[in-house]
Amino acid sequence: MIQKKKIKVVGLITLIIMIVGNVTGCGLEKVADFFGTSVEKADANSANIPDSTENINNTDNTNSSEKAGDSNVAESETETEPEQLVQTITISATGDCTLGKTQQHDYYGSFYSYYDNYGEDYFFSGVKDIFEKDTFTLVNLECVLTTSTDRVEKTYNLKGEPEYAGILTSGAIEGCSLGNNHTYDYGESSHTDTENALEEEGVMYAFQDHIGTYTTEDGLVIGVVSANLLSMSSTYEDYLYNGISSLKEQGADVIIASCHWGIEREYYPNDYQRNLAHGLVDAGADLVIGSHPHVLQGVEVYNGKVICYSLGNFCFGANRNPNDKNTMIYQQTFTFVDGQMQTDINAGIIPCTLSSTDSCNDFKPTVASDERKQAIIDKVNEYSSPYSEISFDSEGKLIYTLP
Repeated sequence: MIQKKKIKVVGLITLIIMIVGNVTGCGLEKVADFFGTSVEKADANSANIPDSTENINNTDNTNSSEKAGDSNVAESETETEPEQLVQTITISATGDCTLGKTQQHDYYGSFYSYYDNYGEDYFFSGVKDIFEKDTFTLVNLECVLTTSTDRVEKTYNLKGEPEYAGILTSGAIEGCSLGNNHTYDYGESSHTDTENALEEEGVMYAFQDHIGTYTTEDGLVIGVVSANLLSMSSTYEDYLYNGISSLKEQGADVIIASCHWGIEREYYPNDYQRNLAHGLVDAGADLVIGSHPHVLQGVEVYNGKVICYSLGNFCFGANRNPNDKNTMIYQQTFTFVDGQMQTDINAGIIPCTLSSTDSCNDFKPTVASDERKQAIIDKVNEYSSPYSEISFDSEGKLIYTLP
């Protein structure tokens, strides 16, 4: 009799398990709970299943499960979403660099003597750490690098030795513009000599219909066009417009227009500079850099692009002691997300003096500090105020809100 009772009890338990399992669809977990055992919790934890006690107390188990499922799907979709590719290009630009001297200067105290005494590393040593950290540094090379003695008759002829091209590479400078009024100071051959010297050093250059391009480590392309616009001739303007068009067709990521224009020692651009700058931006230039006035001029933001009307002198061997030694490095970082340039403007100026001393020109540009730094920022803000609602803060950062 005892054996039969055991069989009946087991049979009854089995029947209850089958009924509960079939009716509720909860299987072993609910059965374990029914008998007050701990099987359900151990199973739930090992299988990542919500605690059955919580399910019992939850008045909307079905919806809860659906919500959990939806959450898992959302997380899964987020995890499988491809990450955006973010790339940046930081460009530094300076004004006129004359790596040499005029025909009127003797050797003593000249750029030549400094080169012989201190070597090629000397000249940009005060700013090299800035240029090393950027992607691309552009200067206006306002001289020829040649041994030619075929001097063109003019007031100032600017000339350096071909080996002075090494000053650029030793200073972490990747490119230069040659569009200026001293490109042929010692004849046609002097210009060719300059191009050859730059090519030997691996320095990119732009001049008239020669478009300069520089490819970054990330494969982004910086394009530069350059021309001497002092004659205000449409012929030279076309070098810029045609170059911009060509760079756009080639898919250049950043396009810089380097313009030699304006009036010497004038702190504000003339109408020609402004009209042409606007036209170049409308044509596709992402940044317009000016030179020739030998002093700083204002900065303007036009249609979301920056125009620096004149960056003044920088490493300038053509004047032994300029009255105005204020200068600056303009710097801008362009951001690309999945290959598309972003519209924000991340830019600023680094106030400098073209010499490390005020008593003379030692041809060593130096970062300004304290009162001198602020004085230069104040001047640039003053020169910029007529053109757009921008300013530079105490650290030189460009403050501007896109409309």
